[in-house]
Amino acid sequence: MVTTTIKTALWLLWLIVFTLLLYLRGFLLTKIEIEKFSSCHDYAREDCWSKPRYKRAVLLLVDALRHDFTLYNSSVKNPEPWQNKMSVFSELRKKFPDRTRHLEFIADPPSATFLRLKGLTTGGLPTFVDLGSNFGASEITEDSWVKQLSLNKKNLVLLGDDTWMNIYSKYFYRAFPYPSFDVWDLHTVDNGVWKHLLPQMRTDDWDVIVAHFLGVDHAGHRYHVNHPALSDKLVQVDSWIREVVREVGEDTVLFVFGDHGMTTSGDHGGETVDEVTSTLFVYSGSKIGVMSAEEAQVYDPARVFQTDLVPTLTMLLGVPTPYSSLGSVIPFLFLDENSQQSRSDLQLVLQTNMNQVFRYIEAYSMVSSEFSSSEISEIKSRVEDLNKQVAELKGGYSFTLVREMMEVIRKIRDLCSQHWAQFNLPVMALSISVMILLSLSLVMVSSLSVIWWVLLPLIPAIVISYDSLSPWAGVTHFVTVLLTFATIVGVFYAAVRLQVSYLASKVGDFIKSCNENGMSNIWKLMKSVEFLGYSGIVVMFFMSVGFMTNSYILVEDYVTIYFFGTLVLVNYLIKKPKTILSELTVAAVIAGTASRMSATFFGCREEQFWCTKTWWLSLEVSSCIRNYKYVGSVVVFLGTMYGMYKYQKQQGALMKTGLKFVHCTIHSIQCVLVVVYWALSSSSIKVLTEEQICWLPRAVYLLALLAVSIVFCAPSTVSLLDLGTGTPRLYGAMSCYSAPSLAVYTTLLPVCALLLQYSAAPVLALLTLQLLATSRLTEGRSVAFKVMICHVIAVQYFYATGHQAAVQQFDWNAAFVGFTSHPYHIVPICMIALRTLMSFVLVGLFLPTIILQSPPPSKTAQEVDLGDPENTAQLRFYIDRDLLSSTLHSLQHSSVALILLKCALACAACFIHRRHLMIWNIFTPRMIIEMCFAACSAVFLLFVVLLLERTDSVLRKEFSKISKEK
Repeated sequence: MVTTTIKTALWLLWLIVFTLLLYLRGFLLTKIEIEKFSSCHDYAREDCWSKPRYKRAVLLLVDALRHDFTLYNSSVKNPEPWQNKMSVFSELRKKFPDRTRHLEFIADPPSATFLRLKGLTTGGLPTFVDLGSNFGASEITEDSWVKQLSLNKKNLVLLGDDTWMNIYSKYFYRAFPYPSFDVWDLHTVDNGVWKHLLPQMRTDDWDVIVAHFLGVDHAGHRYHVNHPALSDKLVQVDSWIREVVREVGEDTVLFVFGDHGMTTSGDHGGETVDEVTSTLFVYSGSKIGVMSAEEAQVYDPARVFQTDLVPTLTMLLGVPTPYSSLGSVIPFLFLDENSQQSRSDLQLVLQTNMNQVFRYIEAYSMVSSEFSSSEISEIKSRVEDLNKQVAELKGGYSFTLVREMMEVIRKIRDLCSQHWAQFNLPVMALSISVMILLSLSLVMVSSLSVIWWVLLPLIPAIVISYDSLSPWAGVTHFVTVLLTFATIVGVFYAAVRLQVSYLASKVGDFIKSCNENGMSNIWKLMKSVEFLGYSGIVVMFFMSVGFMTNSYILVEDYVTIYFFGTLVLVNYLIKKPKTILSELTVAAVIAGTASRMSATFFGCREEQFWCTKTWWLSLEVSSCIRNYKYVGSVVVFLGTMYGMYKYQKQQGALMKTGLKFVHCTIHSIQCVLVVVYWALSSSSIKVLTEEQICWLPRAVYLLALLAVSIVFCAPSTVSLLDLGTGTPRLYGAMSCYSAPSLAVYTTLLPVCALLLQYSAAPVLALLTLQLLATSRLTEGRSVAFKVMICHVIAVQYFYATGHQAAVQQFDWNAAFVGFTSHPYHIVPICMIALRTLMSFVLVGLFLPTIILQSPPPSKTAQEVDLGDPENTAQLRFYIDRDLLSSTLHSLQHSSVALILLKCALACAACFIHRRHLMIWNIFTPRMIIEMCFAACSAVFLLFVVLLLERTDSVLRKEFSKISKEK
């Protein structure tokens, strides 16, 4: 039977999910996909949409090829490692000025690979919600030049990145795909592409070849832009391009381009200039026509959008442009030595391009209300007028008309970009209001009853998902608001009203007392336990309000250290230790020192120009120092695991077979496997193959699953033994409720150590020390204060595990610790999630140890007299069932209230700054990370509650059995 505590936990989890999804529904930008396809029959012409300029095309896609990587400047005497490594473009421009062009190639953010491939093939604009598709990309259903080539009997050959096979699996004449997700592998994909590229070009049965190189991108991810590995890759690609150019015939056009750039740290995904500025180099097998100075300003631009490649490629090959393309053709490629005829052809191409783009926006306006009728009418009138003027020319050419048609295409593109950046403000405001109201209500309520009608808001919430196509959009929003607030009022009203009355009376009494006693009463309050709770609330307030400024977000990693220190100091002063060397003082020093040392492992984000990685995390060290780091990490890791074993043993938690087997056997094997894996994976001497080495982490993962299963099945730590004294003694009672979750915590330490790698693994020791010291410091404090200080620790160690609140900072390498490839995406998703949210997972599992912490008994932890209230420790929760229930309710209410409050203010920051320059680069990633914190905390809070309920159930069965035996 599901207990009230578990029902409450499930309901609170649903509240978090509901409010967060509701906000994302209004915030994350989306657009409707129009699944229509262009056809040669759309325009009654002899040559389909356009007269083919080339018979073949070769596309060399060099992933993450930033534009300045491709520039050559001989006057630079001390170039950066990435400078002047690709001189091929400069040399070809000088040698073939009438066949080549070199342009900036601007990507539409976000600059994730999947979104770039989608834009480069469909010609459409991405939205932020599509970013999730970058992991485990699924097939693209929109029209694209890949599908158009197949529909028009053109043979497309693919070489390289297997992402193309995931999104266009049915459209390749031949394909040589290679796995792309292992960013530590710099050579497999590139060498495979080069192995097949020239042989494929020398055959006669292809029309388009796509060769997707990944080495430059992977070198950036693994190292950074100033690393020699990136320089070597650029030089290698340079040499390959030279070979490819020699194979290009007169009927062929060569495009060399990148899908995005990269930051100085080698990452991408955001919208900074370095991330969105790639390069496009064009080499034509035949000469490009001469242009006048006026024409060159329009026809030969210095930069183009990546979407412009789509209509350019299709029109050059004489196939239809994808239905949803918003790109404009690159004009100079359509000019040849027959200047007058080619200009007339260019005019026809641009007319077709303009009509195609308008057709799409008109079709889109039929299924969406995003575009006003006046906007569509204005564009339609302009398009019709230009078509009429072109018809009047009767095959003639007008530069003015060509320029105006290009302006119309750009205007439509800008209009789409503007409207697809529109937010649903009512839904956003509703969700923020609900989060704040729920948070304040939960703070004031000590218990609540969950009844069936709290699920009513779920019904209109589902309808909201489809309201963009519904005439009842306003009604569904109104019903959702009404039912949501009615639910909250119905559940919380009575309790909140009593609490408000109580607080009002307390405030009145305090003001009256201050009038009578003056400042002495205020000083008395500051030394009281209540003041500690106020200090925690103040810290949480500043942590939440800080989301409103980008400056706070950039320095949040270091600020959390001071927040933690503030809470420890206030707690220490209120407790007033008797001596300077008291146990409380030692705990405070340990906690503060561990907190400060955690900054050694902080990562750096692009905007932190002052930040440099510490020597411990630096990859550019000698082999001798690397060996010392390995030995130090091994010693610290093994010491941490042994310390947890001794702690559990001292608490009397290893008296029974289940937990004793987990700590003594499973954890020992895990430690050995981790240490051996670190040694083999970091050694230059390969004793085992890569696949054989992968079995070591897999064994650690399997042992972790086994240990968690054992703990859940046999969580009990208590035993009643008579060792010949005639008096039965109860063993293992001191931590009978918190020991199981602490065993799970210790089980996950080796898994986390694997994902962190040996250089960052010592941070787990600092986290463990800080949590143990905090559990001693917060004895006797309220559950709410303990939750707040644990949350500060979790946020601090999110940064201490090398993360930052930025899309580029995700550690994708974690997905390949123990695996070389993944047939299914669930495993890498879980591994990356654990790597990213590791601190919240571990702190969540440690929570029962802190929340249920009791003063040490007067006797040893190994033995406790039955019925002795001074020595029952955590057994008091068994004796008083209501005490356990109230503690768990308080834990849930405090945790969820804190989660919702922080999420509400993070969402409010994005709501307020939705037009801020840094909305997508700083505010949105921080909001998404905060939501991930909330989801992770809620899930593991539910797990902890289930484990505690399971432990309580087992204890009651065992004591019932003991009573019967007696």
